[in-house]
Amino acid sequence: MPWVGAFVLVTHIAVLAIVPRSEMVLVIPGLLVGCYLLYCGFAIRRHFRRLFQKDKRFQHEFNAEISDGGIQIATPFSDSSMKWATFVRFLESDQIFMVFIAEWMFLVFPKRAFVPAEAELFRAQLQHNICPAKTG
Repeated sequence: MPWVGAFVLVTHIAVLAIVPRSEMVLVIPGLLVGCYLLYCGFAIRRHFRRLFQKDKRFQHEFNAEISDGGIQIATPFSDSSMKWATFVRFLESDQIFMVFIAEWMFLVFPKRAFVPAEAELFRAQLQHNICPAKTG
């Protein structure tokens, strides 16, 4: 969302630069909307980062066993077994794999937990059992 806000801001600033006597009634709301979208994009990231830092339940090690049948996870709080059909999509960045159970429910697998060959194998399992990866 921050890029949408930045685009709106740049567009309206360009309008002001090109047409200095443009209708301020139209330009000012556009600038305000751009600022709001830019702020929201960064505020959402900061909000989730703070939630993670405050809640110690998210900051523990877990063991995951990945197989042809699905993913089994053991944490200090629970044990869970999920078949591949449970997962709806996955995302991959330079540092993590995010495996989604629903739009806002996901598991995070840090890439540092894998040796390179294991990360490649996990990616192949995800691609085969869920859907093509989206990078981000």
